[in-house]
Amino acid sequence: MQTESSGQLERRIIALEMRNAVDDVHRANVAARLGAIEDTLKWLVRLVIGGLLMAGVTYAMQGGLAI
Repeated sequence: MQTESSGQLERRIIALEMRNAVDDVHRANVAARLGAIEDTLKWLVRLVIGGLLMAGVTYAMQGGLAI
């Protein structure tokens, strides 16, 4: 009886260790993906702001500010 409970405990410990290892890998992958998304958003914002600035400069150069 004691060997059955120790075998059951050992299986539970192995299952917990496996789950923890999978969770660690999953967290690392999620962190890498979030970092890539943040970098992409940063460049997207830069492009939008640059486009707006260039539109403003073009408007001013074509006499849009003349009264």
